[in-house]
Amino acid sequence: MYRPMRQNKPRRVIHDVAELPVLCDCAEAGLLLRRNPEVIAKMAKEGVLKGAKQGQSWFFRRDDLVEYMDKLFETGGTGA
Repeated sequence: MYRPMRQNKPRRVIHDVAELPVLCDCAEAGLLLRRNPEVIAKMAKEGVLKGAKQGQSWFFRRDDLVEYMDKLFETGGTGA
C-alpha cells in the first residue's frame, strides 16, 4: 500500500532575541533554543533552565534564556 510522504511543517524561526517577549512560555523558549516545548518544560523541572511555574505552565525570562545560551558556548556545548 502506498503512503504519501508526510510533509514537514514549516517551523517558525527566531532571527533575533528581541522578537521574543520579555516573559516566554515553553513554546517561545523552544523556538529560541531549537527544542520541543516538552523538552523545555523538562529542562525547567530538572533545574537546567531558570523558570517559574504558574499552574501547569512554565515561564522564562528572555534574559535567563540568553544567559543559558551564553553558558552553552562558554563550556563548549556541555551545558554544565
